[in-house]
Amino acid sequence: CLLSVVLLAPLLVRDVGVGGVAVGVVVYSCILVPALTNYYSFPRLVIRGRGGEGLPAYPWLLLLVLAPYLLFVVRTRPFLVALAAFVYIGVVLPMALHAQLPQGSLLWLPRTVLALLFTRSALYTGLATSLGSAVCWAAFWTEYLVRQFLRYLLRAIFMPLIFVFGCVLPLLHNVYLAFDGFRTTSNQVVFFLMVQQLVTPLAHLTALYFLLFYTVLHYLHKSLFTRQWARTMQTTEMRDLMRLTAWYMAVRLGKGVAMSFVLVMFTLQFNHVESDLVYIVVTFIYFVVSQRRWTGNERIVSWSRALDIEVLEEEEEFWVPVFMRGSTVVASLCVTVPLALSSPWLVMMAAYTNLLVPGLLLRGEYLAHISRQSVLITKCRRATPQEIELNSTCPVCLEELRQARLTPCRHLYHAACLRKCLTLSPLCPLCKQTI
Repeated sequence: CLLSVVLLAPLLVRDVGVGGVAVGVVVYSCILVPALTNYYSFPRLVIRGRGGEGLPAYPWLLLLVLAPYLLFVVRTRPFLVALAAFVYIGVVLPMALHAQLPQGSLLWLPRTVLALLFTRSALYTGLATSLGSAVCWAAFWTEYLVRQFLRYLLRAIFMPLIFVFGCVLPLLHNVYLAFDGFRTTSNQVVFFLMVQQLVTPLAHLTALYFLLFYTVLHYLHKSLFTRQWARTMQTTEMRDLMRLTAWYMAVRLGKGVAMSFVLVMFTLQFNHVESDLVYIVVTFIYFVVSQRRWTGNERIVSWSRALDIEVLEEEEEFWVPVFMRGSTVVASLCVTVPLALSSPWLVMMAAYTNLLVPGLLLRGEYLAHISRQSVLITKCRRATPQEIELNSTCPVCLEELRQARLTPCRHLYHAACLRKCLTLSPLCPLCKQTI
């Protein structure tokens, strides 16, 4: 005990001073411990013992030595100090000095109280039974109150989450699906930011500059090639003529402002943008593919039809738009994977705007097409080349058959032509038998 206090003295000097530490060492080692153990000879206590009695076990002796340091650690918390003092006096000292303590020592008081409560004599008096009932009642109500507290706490935590995930998020998801332009723009912004993180991470505004530039170019292309302005006037009233003239001038001025804005971006902003050819090519192709609303009437559909791909069954007007929309999802996935560790928040946003939502739209479009094709697939098999040679003209469109579907009544049609006919009537266009 003296050794433990001496080792602890440098830590206590800052709080109580050298004099207080010296007094504490003397009182603790020369008065307190010998008085508690009924010994007043330090060598006799530590070295010899009394009458063949053994020394305390090493764990209890270690706790006895380290007790002052533990009290020093918890000195700022009175509750822990009181608890540590009670354990030290009631458990550590009796177990450490078990062989040296006389029967009349005050350190045996906790064990005496427990013996009075839980021995046979206590059972006769009913004290142990009453105490056990009280303990069981306290344990039951404690468990009940804790369970109710946890239940209401979990409700308070999870009810807002359930409301958000059950009501708010589905509503926001449906609103997001309803706005096609906003959905396309957010998709492009997230993709441009991801490519910027991969290619030019130091150029912070590259994505926004290029997206704005591509958008202005798209507006100019759309206004120049899709709108046709008639040169002949269909009105003779001066008021209508003035209104049409004002709108015509406003549109022309709008185009001029847009073109001027593009030139200003080229001269003032692009000198701060550090981009390379890879970034420009990737983002431009992605913008062109994602900005266009594929309807199946594009030139690329006729080009793919000229390739005569057998798997498509002359339904290029459906599969080509699906492929173009799916290519944006694949491109976003290829860019998302390398950024999973470096930009987790951007990847989480891309998982919704660029992967989940386009994937759901493609899935719905494909399932609708499959539902229309169900009769065509189950009842009308693909025709073999020998069957096509016998009748090489489609009765609906009168064009040559390269791939065809054979009806149960042995008539050949293009898959697209037969599907259009079956949407109007379940009968064969030639023999009027039910397909």
